[in-house]
Amino acid sequence: MYLSKDNYNSIKELISATQNYNDIYQPTFFRLNNPDDVEALNTLLQAKPYVQVFDTITSQLKDLIKGLNPTKILNEEGISEAIERHLNGNDLFSYGVWVYYPWLEKLVHILDESEYIQVRTNRNKHKITQQEQDSLAQKKIGVIGLSVGQSVSLTLAIERGFGELRIADFDTLDLTNLNRIRSGAHNIDLKKTVIVAREIAEIDPFLKVVPFHEGITDDNLEQFLTENGKLDLLIDECDSIDIKITCRVKAKELQIPVVMEASDRGTIDIERFDLEPERPILHGSVAHLDISKVKHLKTSEEKLPYMVPISGLETLSPRMKASAIEIMQTITTWPQLSSAVTYGGGITADLSRKILLDLLHVSGRFFIDVDDLIGDPAEDRPIPESSAKVLSIPEMDIMASKTTLRGSEALTTTQLNFLVTAANLAPSGGNSQPWKWHYKDRILHLFYDKISSEAFLDYNDTSSLISLGAAIENLLLTAEQEGLSVHWTYSTSDFPTHIAAFSFEKAEIRKSERSNTLAAQISNRHTNRKKSIRTVMTPEEIGYLSGVVNDIPGTTIEWLFDEDKQRVIGEIIAETDLMRFFTPDAHYDFVHKEMRWSPAEVETRKDGIGVHTLDLGMNDLIGLRLLKDTKAIDFLKKINGGTVFKKVSLTQMTTASGVGLVTMPGTSDKDYLEGGRAVERLWLAAASLGYQMHPLSVPLAFFYRNIHGKGIGLDQNTSVHLNQLREKFTGIFNTDDRKGEIFLFRLFKSTDSEFRTIRKPTKETLSIGN
Repeated sequence: MYLSKDNYNSIKELISATQNYNDIYQPTFFRLNNPDDVEALNTLLQAKPYVQVFDTITSQLKDLIKGLNPTKILNEEGISEAIERHLNGNDLFSYGVWVYYPWLEKLVHILDESEYIQVRTNRNKHKITQQEQDSLAQKKIGVIGLSVGQSVSLTLAIERGFGELRIADFDTLDLTNLNRIRSGAHNIDLKKTVIVAREIAEIDPFLKVVPFHEGITDDNLEQFLTENGKLDLLIDECDSIDIKITCRVKAKELQIPVVMEASDRGTIDIERFDLEPERPILHGSVAHLDISKVKHLKTSEEKLPYMVPISGLETLSPRMKASAIEIMQTITTWPQLSSAVTYGGGITADLSRKILLDLLHVSGRFFIDVDDLIGDPAEDRPIPESSAKVLSIPEMDIMASKTTLRGSEALTTTQLNFLVTAANLAPSGGNSQPWKWHYKDRILHLFYDKISSEAFLDYNDTSSLISLGAAIENLLLTAEQEGLSVHWTYSTSDFPTHIAAFSFEKAEIRKSERSNTLAAQISNRHTNRKKSIRTVMTPEEIGYLSGVVNDIPGTTIEWLFDEDKQRVIGEIIAETDLMRFFTPDAHYDFVHKEMRWSPAEVETRKDGIGVHTLDLGMNDLIGLRLLKDTKAIDFLKKINGGTVFKKVSLTQMTTASGVGLVTMPGTSDKDYLEGGRAVERLWLAAASLGYQMHPLSVPLAFFYRNIHGKGIGLDQNTSVHLNQLREKFTGIFNTDDRKGEIFLFRLFKSTDSEFRTIRKPTKETLSIGN
């Protein structure tokens, strides 16, 4: 309602009308270029000094300016100047309109109607063109029933899919409605029509909403369908069988199309009486019944013959069928879920728009069944079997007792936690953190916790052993910084479960500059997958990094700087990344063991790789999430698809400062442990030079399984393809099947990753023996 001399009633009268407060759904507008409105607003604020005021007009004007200038990139100064020009001397406080929502006791400053609509619908373009938006603004829609109908109405309002909306429901909100209607407990006993009208007004106060608080009756059906112009579309979401039938009879007579969504299996009914005036109502499903009797039906038994054909009992979901049996036994009516209501509201609003814009002409019953569209395959993939067992403290205690190493000085709790925490910052495949630490008799023992890291790409535990070696190196570097001399040995019994034992004593240690440098980077070292700009490494940097690796006896590193050769390696990496998705067990590990698909999952599990830490753009993240679907993966493999996912690897490789391969002379467990130590030293040294590290060892894991595991778990085509890729790989790197290929990586300059992989709390990985 607009306040003016003609229609302005005393604001005091409005405030005092408390007996009708629950029926108020229209906001009040104050335009401050109108003296009467200024006076009315002052009166309101004096009477209600507690009214909350929200003035975001500047922000709205910024959005308006941006929308008016889509080809320009304006800084804050440029936007401010454009706003000043747009205001053309008008006072910012008086610009637009002030809207008072009495049920909220809020006063909101917004753009006036044309500009408000322009900004609010800006993001609709061009999924809805301006011409279409203008056409929709002339349309009249009626919605009967406000459960799914509420969701439909709000979605239509958000998209601005109508010019006038008539809503009808006789009911008030009760507590049982709050399982599916988006509202609050404070609205219980409030008319549903009022709730919906208010919510729409809060979104867009300029939309016209006409509530029929009494619902649809014989007396007002004609008015609902035709007053102020015939409806362009009727949406039926009511529960009443007689209203469903009588409103269709009248809609057919007036040639008004009808849409209904049943919120079970996404059932959609479209009846184009505007295009098919002779079409039987409800697709002829009640043609065999006397519909003249429907308004006189009282009991469920009387209504059932009409309900069954309308609902299509045979096509209900299994749970809905079971619920139908339970009606009036353990439940009182048909169940509805918020997810289904919300989903149905969105679908109905989408179809309504298409009908009104003459983009959809079909009639019939349709199913958009989420369970059918997104369900587990009929034949589930078998979950990979695990042979690993939980490593218990008593078991570790027994194995620790077998060591021949003797403890020197006891570590304090602080020292012990500090050392283990630093060790746990080591990298691990998929951030599996395959370590357990056990302190007994002044000796710290490292154990391999296989259950945390068992994976298809960890054949013979090679990846885990590399991670454990890296943890050892962190421990040794940190102990040196703490002035602790370390005596340690790899275990000679229960290996590889019991990896190593360490004793410590306080000593005057001459710390090397190199060790100081490496230790300082332990907490900073992290995986970085960002794109980069190619920079050239200096000979001094290459020499330093190579020397750090060579500190571990037997370790060698081979560098690759030729862009063409890097591209070939990038192609190999891309191919094996796809193999990872196309190999069922490897795909299972990636989806269920390695990746954490939400921050909540990261916090709960305290391991794995959070999808938000991958340094990927939105398109790539979406693609990654799509790859979770086994049906999609199987189809991609069938058509040799997925090549789009190779582009990231190729771009990353050809912009790297350097690509490297760390190897050991053999493939024993100790080779992989010592190789892991060398890898950690390399990574820490690279971080000290400002370089970022991106591990790319998936090809190495596949090569190892194909060579040393005789291709176990791989299909024949994959094994053959790996042989071909292996030939390319050994044509570039000086390596062969006898060597332990520890670590393939790219090195580059970029900013640090904003997000890091999480670590388990030290208390979960460290135990104290008896």
